[in-house]
Amino acid sequence: MFSFDSVNHSWMIKFLEHRIGDHRVIRLITRMLKSGIMEDGLVRASEQGTPQGSILSPLLSNIYLHYVLDLWFCRRIRKQSRGEAYYFRFADDFLACFQYKADAVAFKRGLKDRLEGFNLALSAEKTRSLEFGRFARANAVKRGQKPREFTFLGFTHYCGKTRDGWFKVKRRTSRKKFGESLRDFTQWAQSARKVLSKGAMLRGAKRRVQGHLSYYAVTDNSRMCTTYHYHATRILYKWLNRKSQRRSYTWDGFNQALDWIKWPKPVIRKDLNPLRRAEAI
Repeated sequence: MFSFDSVNHSWMIKFLEHRIGDHRVIRLITRMLKSGIMEDGLVRASEQGTPQGSILSPLLSNIYLHYVLDLWFCRRIRKQSRGEAYYFRFADDFLACFQYKADAVAFKRGLKDRLEGFNLALSAEKTRSLEFGRFARANAVKRGQKPREFTFLGFTHYCGKTRDGWFKVKRRTSRKKFGESLRDFTQWAQSARKVLSKGAMLRGAKRRVQGHLSYYAVTDNSRMCTTYHYHATRILYKWLNRKSQRRSYTWDGFNQALDWIKWPKPVIRKDLNPLRRAEAI
């Protein structure tokens, strides 16, 4: 996780000029960069940082990290690593994986200098190194500890096993995202009951549950998806029945309404098992 309040404008323009040949577009972006940063409700002009609240800010930040981090890892770090090295990034959140600990240590040491050279810094509380993989569980048990796990893009990744006992990366919905999703659904239901009809509220709830399952219903995450489906269904039942003083639905009537709108089922929608995907080709 990074802070973009100190992005160097000169470097940003150099990066943009690699792909944009129209100097009028460059001048327009330069003006937007210099539009300032809001602090305590006041806009302060700045020679660094990306404009907060601008629709252009996420795009510019992504371009900046592409040149500062993505290309650097692919063209230098991966080639210099003694073992396998992999890198994944989404927006300002990234994950670097190394076969050997020495390569990971060297990367972390070089990362600080690399980012400082472009006026960036890592968020200390959200940055950590951990052992993960085939031998992580056994090594942790020897130390009298539990194997470490990490959260990336809303999923908690942990060391698991297949039915045959082989190592497997497994994923579940992170506790934080799970709680946020249910709180958001509850707040929506509380507000929707005041302005939507029963049918519109049912259809709106269906879209929200479908959206959650479309992202989180992946291999090995069926338990968390089933739990979300269970709670979301009961939250909807509760707030539908508070649309008026008289109770709107019995459970039988509510289930019939769910069948009518084709209420989504908590089934796995994305198979992340590479062997099964290869067999299907």
